[in-house]
Amino acid sequence: MKKNNDIIISQDMYLELKEKLLKLKKTKKEFVKNLEQARLSDVSEDTDAINAVTSEIQNIDEEISETKEMISNAKIIKKTSCKSKIQIGSEVKARANGKVVTYTIVSNVEADHMKNKIYFLILIPLFFPSFLLAQDTTTVQKPHVHFGGFFRFDYWLDTRQNVDALDGLLTLYPKPPLLDANGEDINAAPNLNGLAMGTRLNASVKMPKIFNAKSSVFVEADFTGTNNTQVHLRFRHGFSRFTWESGTELDVGLTWHPMFVAEVFPHVAALNTGSPFQSFNRSPQITLKQNISPSIRLILSALTQSDYKGFGPDGYSTTYLRNGIVPNLHAQLQAKHESITAGFALDFKSLRPKLYTTSITDPGNIYKTKERINSLSGMLYAKYQNHLFTAKVKGIWGQNLGDHLMFGGYAISSIDSLTGREHYTPLNHLFLHANITYGQKFMPGIYVAYAKNMGATQELSSNTLYGRGYDVDYAYRIAPNFTYRNKSFSIIAELEYTVAAIGTNDINAKGKVINAESASNARVLLMVQYDF
Repeated sequence: MKKNNDIIISQDMYLELKEKLLKLKKTKKEFVKNLEQARLSDVSEDTDAINAVTSEIQNIDEEISETKEMISNAKIIKKTSCKSKIQIGSEVKARANGKVVTYTIVSNVEADHMKNKIYFLILIPLFFPSFLLAQDTTTVQKPHVHFGGFFRFDYWLDTRQNVDALDGLLTLYPKPPLLDANGEDINAAPNLNGLAMGTRLNASVKMPKIFNAKSSVFVEADFTGTNNTQVHLRFRHGFSRFTWESGTELDVGLTWHPMFVAEVFPHVAALNTGSPFQSFNRSPQITLKQNISPSIRLILSALTQSDYKGFGPDGYSTTYLRNGIVPNLHAQLQAKHESITAGFALDFKSLRPKLYTTSITDPGNIYKTKERINSLSGMLYAKYQNHLFTAKVKGIWGQNLGDHLMFGGYAISSIDSLTGREHYTPLNHLFLHANITYGQKFMPGIYVAYAKNMGATQELSSNTLYGRGYDVDYAYRIAPNFTYRNKSFSIIAELEYTVAAIGTNDINAKGKVINAESASNARVLLMVQYDF
């Protein structure tokens, strides 16, 4: 008795399915290996590399499952030489537009009009060509959901008070000396904490094809509230991805800013992932990635702001970019060849700090203003990976990068006394970092970074500055670490030593920092993570 799930196919189709299954299994092994390599470079943060490989493995698993089911339920119809009976495998001829066309009768799963392979139930339209052209071969795909995430626990000791967030879970740099009446430094006080707020949950959804593109949705949340007593589920990532076979990829939603560069972000235990020397920013965006060649990719982005905001007269806010109308624009060229990845990028941002100003000579009058602060940043990066050894370097000449949890901002270059209208100039900073790791199960590594305040582009007319850490002359970090990984379980021990020289901005020297006094913090950190 025929089973309801029997699939009638030809002998040729059966052999093709067996060959396809072998290729899929081989491909999966390669992707699993790539996933392991990607995870070696990503313990503390998720990256596009890991998400992409994981998504591909899910797709391959689905294909393997579907192919196995087809083979298991296959009912093979062998080709026959009988010409009086039409069945699967038979060849028929039909006249269309004065030409004789030969068709092969196949099952519905083998139907391919481009190869003149037709399903036997549509023999009738052969005598009416207009019907043949109207056949719809589109298949309906069901969304496939994969849930994942990880449990993470951070336990650390700081030797000094720091500029940080989330009760110290995300640390940036040490606070400057603060002397009491006896000349003792108040900020020279240690701090101990342990938090599991970095734990994350995510869902990856494979969606049906749209516009002939593979589509997917990725959503992620964590538990990092404003502090340890106000923990809540926070929207972290949420974007849809469309991928075409032509090498075009489109991301729409909230995810990493292109300046983060997943391929070269440092392998460290600290949740800061290298900030304030490295970009840490997730922004709503429309990002187009286009493969110009097999080894070169062009990345174009138009971004707005959400959690990572700009600085201005009204404090920390997204208002300045929104009022500026122009989105944050980013262009990046990335090349990959064997073990080397390298790239170059330009980033443009335009803020409108105020909608109106107040007259200095006549405070009773206000005036509409359209003045902007425009900033341009350039970035170079490279990565070398050869089996167990990985080296990453990155350099940024940046303007007004405070919204990336980096040093940066802007100042007032001139003021109109009649209208109070302000003109602005960006602060320039240099950022450099390097990261080296070696190993797999046992992996030592080191992260080194340096930042320098280069002053404003123009002369300043006021001591009012907006931004983050603009009073830091220079800073550097040395962070050796050791990772133990056993499948999905990881432990990292790290010593993060950070020095920052903090002073005052000299308005007569384009805002450069003078009278800087250095402060240092040594963070001893133990991080435990279990991926699921």
